[in-house]
Parts: sequence; structure tokens; C-alpha cells
Amino acid sequence: MAPTKNPAKTTQRQIDHSRFGYARVSTRGQTLEVQLSALEAAGVAPANAYAEKKSGKAGSARPQWEDVRSRLRPGDTLVVSKLDRMGRDMREIMETAWSLQDLGAKLEILSGPLAGVYDPRGMGKIFFATLAGFAEMEREMTIERTNDGLAQAAAEGRHGGRRPVISKDMMRIALGRRADGESVTSIAKGLTYKTASGEERTVSRRALYNAFKAHDAERAEAA
Repeated sequence: MAPTKNPAKTTQRQIDHSRFGYARVSTRGQTLEVQLSALEAAGVAPANAYAEKKSGKAGSARPQWEDVRSRLRPGDTLVVSKLDRMGRDMREIMETAWSLQDLGAKLEILSGPLAGVYDPRGMGKIFFATLAGFAEMEREMTIERTNDGLAQAAAEGRHGGRRPVISKDMMRIALGRRADGESVTSIAKGLTYKTASGEERTVSRRALYNAFKAHDAERAEAA
């Protein structure tokens, strides 16, 4: 007689070691259990599930995300319960997505309006391009709000500003590494700066890309 199947296991996918999970909650009383259970039910082995509690403040380090990214290989799949678990704002979500594109890894979102599997090497590239569009729109809105604030401050006789994230010394290093064929993502990961409060942050891929773009445009104009 054939063994009876366990009905509790039929709702779960078979464990696939090319699938990795990432769960994140803020530190304000949230727990990770629901997300981790969803990842396991989606076929992510517990050893491949990475979870961390981080505050809602964007820009700070995410060691568990860095760990899972270091293990992802082309063709692997990163599984998240919802899109917003990938980051604390649109910029961070987009940087996470760029990392997956660079790695050739797929993204699977288990719930929410964008639930599905997205392969950056196939039709999923449209999804990643759409995310990039939203990130750019958010960036432009932030710039517009900043410029409005500066204009208002100038009108009130207040002047000032903050130091650029990428200094001249950092730019020289970045240009040298780019000349050696290193990717923008890899270069950005190795560049850090300190905020006005003394917090150390990593330069974003978008910031470095814009710095390269401005540098190249300036060189072309000079030529």
C-alpha cells in the first residue's frame, strides 16, 4: 500500500536550495514569524532565510541583506513576502532590485498587488524598468521639494547647504576603478561617507551613476 501523503505538506513547495528569502521588520514591536513562515511555505529552506529588524530610517546598514546578496548566483531566486520588505523607501527598494539585476537573480513577491515572479533576463525586465521609473520620479520630487525649501530659505535670508556625498577624492578613486572595468554597483559598495550627525553610509548606486554622468558630460563639453 502506498504511504499516505501528509496533507499539511501539500500546501508547501518542495525545498529548493536555489531559493533565498529575505524578511525585514522595523524595531517598533513587529515580529518576523509571519514572514518567515511564508518564506518556508514558498520553498525557502530555513538556512536560506535571512531576517533582520531595522528602524524605518533609510540609509543605515542592512547586514542580513548583504549576506543574502553575497550568496545569490545567476538564476537563483530571492523571495520576499511583499515588495516593501526589500527596503524602507523607494530608493532602497530600487537599489535592491538593481543588485538582483546585476546578479542575474530572479525576484519573487508572495503577496500584494505586484505578487509574482520577475526574471530580469526575461519579461521581468519590464517590471524592473517600471521600478526604476518610480524611483526616478521620487528623486525628482525630492529635488523639487529641496529646491523649494532652498528658495524659501533664501527669501528669508537663510543660506547654506550640505557637502556633496561624493567628494573629489572619492571621485578620483571611483574613476580609477571604473577604468579597471569594475561595475557601478561594486564601486558604490566600497565608497562610504559620513552624514552631518556622524553616521557612516554607503554611497548609493544612483548617486554614483549621476556623478559619473556629470563628470563625463563635463569632460565632453571641455573637449
